[in-house]
Amino acid sequence: MHDFLDLPDPNLVGITLSDTLTEDDYEAFTSALEDQFAAHITTRVLLVMEDVDDWAPEERWEDLAFDVRHLSDVDKVAIVSDDPWERWLEKTEALFPMSTIQTYDAADQEEALDWIRGDMDVPGVGPGSSSDPEASFADQDE
Repeated sequence: MHDFLDLPDPNLVGITLSDTLTEDDYEAFTSALEDQFAAHITTRVLLVMEDVDDWAPEERWEDLAFDVRHLSDVDKVAIVSDDPWERWLEKTEALFPMSTIQTYDAADQEEALDWIRGDMDVPGVGPGSSSDPEASFADQDE
């Protein structure tokens, strides 16, 4: 079963997946990603996994590993789940091999959203950096 999350940024795809993941879940997820790829240079994904017990048919989900034209389209993936991380991390790394992936406990979903939305891990962005307009003006006054 799937349910899309209402997220504040247009380049984010958020989806809650639960129970047995079906062909319909696969189609909904890939369709949402394709829409994002068409509209944005990069997309970020928030996956909330709630008691997922199976991927059926599993080979279909494994096919989600994108071809060369989409390898760099997803730059960050946050996985939120109380299930064992190794299971989801292994599958997610196969689906998004060029992405930075972080895992979070279910209680930390807001932290996951902050990370996926943020640019704190991008060098040269943030207070005091050359891209900070106030820092630029302060430098000119000296």
